[in-house]
Amino acid sequence: MQLSPKIKSTLIFCLKLTVTAVPAYFVYRNIVSDPDWEIGDLYRLFSSSSVIPLVMAVACLALSNFTACVQWQLLLEKQGVRLKYGRLLKLYYVGLFFNNFMPGNVGGDVKKVYDIRMEGGQDSVGAGLTATFFDRLFGLFFVTLFTLGMGLLFFMHDDAQRAFMWPSVWIFLGFCALLGCLCSRRLGNLVHGILSKVLPEKLTVRLEHMFSRFQNFQSKKLMAQITLISAVTQSLRIFVHFFCGIAIGVDLSISWYFYYIPLVAIISALPISIGGFGPREFLAQSLFARAGVPGLESVVIQLLAYFVSLVLSLFGGFAFLLGGRPNVSDRENP
Repeated sequence: MQLSPKIKSTLIFCLKLTVTAVPAYFVYRNIVSDPDWEIGDLYRLFSSSSVIPLVMAVACLALSNFTACVQWQLLLEKQGVRLKYGRLLKLYYVGLFFNNFMPGNVGGDVKKVYDIRMEGGQDSVGAGLTATFFDRLFGLFFVTLFTLGMGLLFFMHDDAQRAFMWPSVWIFLGFCALLGCLCSRRLGNLVHGILSKVLPEKLTVRLEHMFSRFQNFQSKKLMAQITLISAVTQSLRIFVHFFCGIAIGVDLSISWYFYYIPLVAIISALPISIGGFGPREFLAQSLFARAGVPGLESVVIQLLAYFVSLVLSLFGGFAFLLGGRPNVSDRENP
């Protein structure tokens, strides 16, 4: 029996709600089960917080959005879609707004692809999809490098912390394999040949077009540019958590954040819960407990970082409400 689209969407939402609620319950239980827990601890955290670190967190995230939009623009231009940076920045913030206010973490990506199609025409659909997917994929790939780098530099000889390097190693290898299949003509043709034997012809033709678009990124100059931009962007986003920690009085070296936050970011990026809630806080609580951070503080850091993201994404909401039709002058001349 084939389920209707409405029933499917309802079941998927219920599943995401479960994945959100169950870890959230354990997060709550871990906090209140502490014999020293009092409701006044929440008041203490926020009453002792400093405004300046929160301002720094907002500044870091805002700057990271500017640099991330530059990377998105480079990926689009490589495929022949040229829009002015100001226009792309507006579309980028609208995407952030939809990511924060729609179930899952991919609603904003879908909105960005749609907006690129409206700005650049029918032929730009593939370019928008490819650029947006590669932008998200490369960002997650790069934060995994942070965990591996910090592990090798500071945590390799700590038995309790070294174990967390192995998930990052496998995730890193998985990203390498995926990027290789997407960007390498030889590997792409091999994967396409295998898939063409089991998938319908119409779908394999679309996959062939997708592989050819990803292979446009085979440029040493482009890879050098987006590697540098990703290093800056992802570092700034980790500093957001660092400053949120300072705001509530958590005295922890930045190396811990570069070691743990990438794993939290990867879990948050998966569209398995509502807005990333639940799994994100549960993992952060479990990881930062090994660095001596109490469960309440580790959760509040994540919530503050999310709140900072939420505040900035409101600019995208205003842009969406006030936005008009695409302007031809927003397109750059080749």
